[in-house]
Amino acid sequence: MIEFLILSILNIRGFGPKFLFRNAKALSDAEKNTSSVREAITLILEETKRINKTTIEDIEKGIAIASEILDNCKKYSIQPISFLNEHYPQNILKVSELWPVLYVAGNQEILNEYSVGIIGTKNPDQHGQIISQKITEFSDEDEITLNIMHQRGVSSIVKDSKDSFYVEVVSSGIDQVYLPDNDIFHSNLIAVISPFPPEIIYDEYKYIEACKVLASLSNRVVLIQDTTSDDTRFVLSYFSRSERVLGVVKPIATAINYPINAGNKLLVDEGKEGLISYCRAKDVNEESVICDIKIITSKNDYPQFFKEEELPF
Repeated sequence: MIEFLILSILNIRGFGPKFLFRNAKALSDAEKNTSSVREAITLILEETKRINKTTIEDIEKGIAIASEILDNCKKYSIQPISFLNEHYPQNILKVSELWPVLYVAGNQEILNEYSVGIIGTKNPDQHGQIISQKITEFSDEDEITLNIMHQRGVSSIVKDSKDSFYVEVVSSGIDQVYLPDNDIFHSNLIAVISPFPPEIIYDEYKYIEACKVLASLSNRVVLIQDTTSDDTRFVLSYFSRSERVLGVVKPIATAINYPINAGNKLLVDEGKEGLISYCRAKDVNEESVICDIKIITSKNDYPQFFKEEELPF
């Protein structure tokens, strides 16, 4: 019932993620000590002194919306997991309180595995394609989980090359990209995750939110190849504000000045200052950027970067 309770409150006018995260104990207690969602909501509103600020009509509307979301989840074989669920990604909880409920298909357990986010252009050149494949091969050998966006280019190369141990983040309801008869719903080694419930369609705002999910989910992120484009900068903007490690593939000497490598070159040459320029966001600045940047010059650097243990470069 906890997902039903959280979704109901989330859809009551005047309530949002902050209220839910700040009242986690009250949610858990109400779920344990009541026999219905309505009773649980009433108890929580009383404890938080919000009972006189909320109408019965708003409560019923929130419950109705939550019921519809859960019915659609069942219809499309999608699992809603709240931040109070043991399978909710702990990496996300450490850095963000944006998504009280996430939606998952496949194996929920790998959401809490050590993982590396892979980002790059939607239009990689031959060098970018080769690097994407080599990194995928290395991750397979060491059973390292990779996180990718649901998009063409670098992400799709990784996905096509990797049969297991990856998490795909989608920018819409999962049902918009996978039907329930897809093998991914029964996989023990793959997961698809979205911050949006079923039947929500893609738009630019939802793409940015999905980028935040990938950034939050990943222990580390590696930039394969890109200009300073929207294909990657939204992930970098959010990831840069966490105490984690960003890897940047250094382009080969003969191609380092190619436009397709402009983003990588900027980070290689200017480090933190380059990252701030890359992101082009007011809230990405000298004070907010706290990630560490590591330059990956060859496959010899893969063990130091990709493995969970902290190894010196």
